[in-house]
Amino acid sequence: MELALVLPFVVALLMAIVAVGLVVRDQLAVWHAAAAAARSASIYPDEPNKAQLAAEEEVTIRPLVVDVSRDGYMITATVVAPRTIRWWLIGNTSTLFSLRASVTMHVQEVG
Repeated sequence: MELALVLPFVVALLMAIVAVGLVVRDQLAVWHAAAAAARSASIYPDEPNKAQLAAEEEVTIRPLVVDVSRDGYMITATVVAPRTIRWWLIGNTSTLFSLRASVTMHVQEVG
């Protein structure tokens, strides 16, 4: 009897732990993509499309939106990955939240 009362709460708690773990995993991947984009942008500061490609090569999360900004000798790459859910009953997709990470590096003098 007690198991029937407690089991739904235990299952819900386990599902919440798994969901939080997946969000943390994706946030770490977005940070890693931002680091790769910043590294690429620091080497090729006049070619922001290389930062987008570098971020996409590092992680499998899609879509990734990469924004590169330069302030003197510092360059910042910001990566945003919207997290969506597909409602299978009605066929629509909703954006729940966006994962975001920024990394700043010094512009490298290459060549």
